[in-house]
Amino acid sequence: MSASFDSDVDITVEIALDSEPFASSQSFTDISSYVRFFDISRGRSNEFGSFNAGILSFTVSNQDNRFNPANTSSPYYDSVNSRTKLQPLKQVRVKATYDSSTYTIFRGFLEAVPVVFVAEGADSIVTFQAIDAFRLFQNQSFQSVGWRIGRAGFSELGQSTRLGYNDSQELSSARVSRILNSMGFPSALRSIDTGTKQVITQGLTTNVLTGLRECETAENGQFFIDREGKATFRNRAYKFTNTKSTTVQATFDNSGSNLPYTDVQLGFDDNEVINNYSWTRSGGTTQFIADSDSIQRFTPINSSETTININDADVAGIIQQKLSETAIPIIRIDSLTINPRQNTSIWEHALGRDLGDRIKVNITNPDSSTFSDELFIESVSHSVSASTQSWQWIMTLSPASSSSWVLGQAQLGIGTRFAYA
Repeated sequence: MSASFDSDVDITVEIALDSEPFASSQSFTDISSYVRFFDISRGRSNEFGSFNAGILSFTVSNQDNRFNPANTSSPYYDSVNSRTKLQPLKQVRVKATYDSSTYTIFRGFLEAVPVVFVAEGADSIVTFQAIDAFRLFQNQSFQSVGWRIGRAGFSELGQSTRLGYNDSQELSSARVSRILNSMGFPSALRSIDTGTKQVITQGLTTNVLTGLRECETAENGQFFIDREGKATFRNRAYKFTNTKSTTVQATFDNSGSNLPYTDVQLGFDDNEVINNYSWTRSGGTTQFIADSDSIQRFTPINSSETTININDADVAGIIQQKLSETAIPIIRIDSLTINPRQNTSIWEHALGRDLGDRIKVNITNPDSSTFSDELFIESVSHSVSASTQSWQWIMTLSPASSSSWVLGQAQLGIGTRFAYA
């Protein structure tokens, strides 16, 4: 049974109460009719950092006490094993159906089940916290003892012994797949681009998420969990070659000509400036690159990294591209706030757009001047309430790199920057 959050959209919230976290087939239980509101946040604050774990918070009515883990009479109590089914790390999924199309807008794992009784027992609610697969990656470490799901003699999920093996030299994407294979992460929940950069032979003794992010850095790509719960690795060419990144997927403005927005925020500050890079691959020679004009204007703003690339030239190429994007701050559109209920044409984008998709925003100012830019989606958040029938969709944005500056065609520093492919 779907929840009534909007007359145009049906929401389904499900927990896989009877399945283990990484089981190949998940049996979901629909709890939608009890959900009062939910919030989803996924992505990163800007294009310069790593992606964060996606987070879901949803509050359910608990007036019949079914969501109390201590209630042995709950329909969610496992009487055979004498324990609640509302266990941490059970998979959670939020789906939305609009115009006969169903979109998964979050998939992750339960973290906490806090029960709250309010108004002297007149009401009870539970606000569940869930997080995407990054939580599992953060909690796993490579150790000398191997681990497999469902294998006798190996550690169980949630323990700290993990993934002991040595890697040979291979593509960044092969290393990502090797890591995911070794922790038993389902192949159905992956979207892995073929990498373009080789990474070094190494014995992995670090945190799993750190190992995955090392591949992301060496590739100069992206690694995150998408809205369907898939571990997603994009190579460095993705934003220059994939249609969703090279072609505008939706246009928003405040003039009534395109899809409407409720609020837009511009940014122009030194937080986006890095003008002095010194990166070193393991066992290699430090590669330096700097922009003297930027340093003179803004002082040195440094970036230092150690990468797992196999040669110095790859490192030099990465920081050359990064410097072209970060030396000079530009006036940019940082975020866009949208009410999908304002126009039904927005729904397919509010539900279907994901990180890295390209959109266009047109702004008409009170003095009739205009500003326009094409942008990549860096983060997505939804704040949704059944009682108030409200839905707020917010995107954090970054300038699209292919909006490069060409002499005589645009003004450097005004919505454009150098592009490096």
